[in-house]
Amino acid sequence: MDILVKHWMDWLILISLLIAAIYTLRIIGQEKSTFQDESYLVTFGELKLMIPNWWSITKQETLSLRFERTDTRYDWYAQYSFIPDDSRPLPDILKDILDAQKIEFDEDVVFETDSRVLFRDSKVQRELQEVVRVEGKASQDIEERIYYDIYLARKLENSGYFVFESKSSVLNGSVEGPYFEESLSELELS
Repeated sequence: MDILVKHWMDWLILISLLIAAIYTLRIIGQEKSTFQDESYLVTFGELKLMIPNWWSITKQETLSLRFERTDTRYDWYAQYSFIPDDSRPLPDILKDILDAQKIEFDEDVVFETDSRVLFRDSKVQRELQEVVRVEGKASQDIEERIYYDIYLARKLENSGYFVFESKSSVLNGSVEGPYFEESLSELELS
């Protein structure tokens, strides 16, 4: 009993930290289930995107839309782009994008050549005939460790393609990555 009385402040701090951790885990656990309730619709060309309300548009151009967390300081962004008139195969384009950004994925990362199953909308699944994706830990410029997720998708009978990408530090990829994937699964075409 003497120990409890003597260290009551330490016990109070420990109990407070445990309560805060449990509360945080509970809130984070509910975020994915409340994605649609806590998102807003953004129209980008012929795309309709569900975007979490904590993502802010930081760059908006005719063929590109970029989101970042402006309420935090961590290194992360999601970008949605359309590149017109390039009929090269998507795996070749992906290789060129990765080479231009000097991104090398870890050896255990798998390149997918058809991830249309991600898209829930059947019209999107029919319209996006060619899809290539890679996601995982990588090095950029040899020294910077990143978590990078990129999709390239081409519509039926179209020479242009969409680029959907999310880039962050390795730790932050696990925080925003699921929301990036959820925004793509909710994607609609007008």
